[in-house]
Amino acid sequence: MKKLFFAIISAAILVVLASCGYDGRTTDEVIYLGETIHFYGIEKTTEPVSLLIWLDNEEWAHALIQAFVNQHGNVHVRYEQMGNVASRTHMQLDGPAGMGADIFAFPHDHVSWAINDGMIEPVPPLLQEKWERELVAPAVGTITHNGQMHGVPFQVENIAMFYNRDLWGPNPPQTFEEIFEFARTWNDPANNQWTLAWQVDDAYHSYPFLAAAGFEVFGPNMDDFRQPNFDSQAVADGLAIFRSMRDLFDVPLEDINFNTSEERFRLGEIPLTITGPWAFNDLFNNEINFGVTRLPTINGVQPVTFSGNMLAAVSSFSSRQNRPWGYAFLDFMVSEEGAAIQFENIHTMTARRDISSIPGLADDPWLSGIAAQTPYSRPMPLIPQVHQMWGPLGEMFGFVWNDELTIPEAQDRAMDSYRTLLSIAGVNVDF
Repeated sequence: MKKLFFAIISAAILVVLASCGYDGRTTDEVIYLGETIHFYGIEKTTEPVSLLIWLDNEEWAHALIQAFVNQHGNVHVRYEQMGNVASRTHMQLDGPAGMGADIFAFPHDHVSWAINDGMIEPVPPLLQEKWERELVAPAVGTITHNGQMHGVPFQVENIAMFYNRDLWGPNPPQTFEEIFEFARTWNDPANNQWTLAWQVDDAYHSYPFLAAAGFEVFGPNMDDFRQPNFDSQAVADGLAIFRSMRDLFDVPLEDINFNTSEERFRLGEIPLTITGPWAFNDLFNNEINFGVTRLPTINGVQPVTFSGNMLAAVSSFSSRQNRPWGYAFLDFMVSEEGAAIQFENIHTMTARRDISSIPGLADDPWLSGIAAQTPYSRPMPLIPQVHQMWGPLGEMFGFVWNDELTIPEAQDRAMDSYRTLLSIAGVNVDF
């Protein structure tokens, strides 16, 4: 792994650490002072604190760490490059062995595993209150379990509508009715020319069509695995909406993949697609004249997407001495300065509610389009059974798209598949 090492000689640590009256007892009581978190029960010392941080982008990490240690002269930071998707697996082995990072990043769909495996713990209550005030609610929800945050979202990722200005026109579509009207003259089946193409049977990308009909997976609080609600009337109505989209992209499922859907938009062949900010680089490299906007309304209803975010947390294996400074680093990551460093180096959307003071971000025409959909997003469910949800949901979309099953049959099939997967996982399916 590439390693960067930043050492700042011990400097004047905040006077408050030396003035707290520590009586030898440990407590979970916390106080919040300025930009730094301090816990009672930590040894009050002016000796340097050493942190190990895992992040995936070296240039961004270098800039972020340098700015942090410039503010906190007692902090001694080591950096190891670690992919966000791989970090949790590495922490499973390195954490108990004392070789894991104090701070690591991971995607939203790893949260339930990280909590269940004891890798991350609830953050200090006053820090949670601060982050809930400053960060967008759907992103906060992706790291909140039983009312307690276990880390912080630093990067917002949700899907939105991408449109090719040269093919669609300069103004984004506002309604799906507009899109169907456009398709009447644009679609040319003989030449495989379609108005809208996306990864149809991917549950993450097609979920908004169900949400537009009122679908709530796992109940209103998304915390009851006994309520997948695949057999609900909302899903039946949503699947009818979803199936109607075949008039825009009349291709059988077996012929739909990334190359025949999103990739065609990236090559400038399709007016519209549903994707996320991960598509930006290819579109820029291909010099596609594109815009981004929130998903158009369906029958007057704004579709809701899942909020898929990148998160960071202090490891449960971090020492008592390091934890408060780990939380201080997380707080800096999502501060205005940290968000500016993130945008400048990796060009991604912060989870902060107010982006007006972050240079260039508010004026970015593409990220602002992603941000337009963010208020119409909901957090990913955090219960472990979410991992048994995705397969049956995706299959349900596929069966309906290809007319292999009627909508009621596809719903029943999804419920059966879900119960089977739960049973294999050792979960009681008596519901």
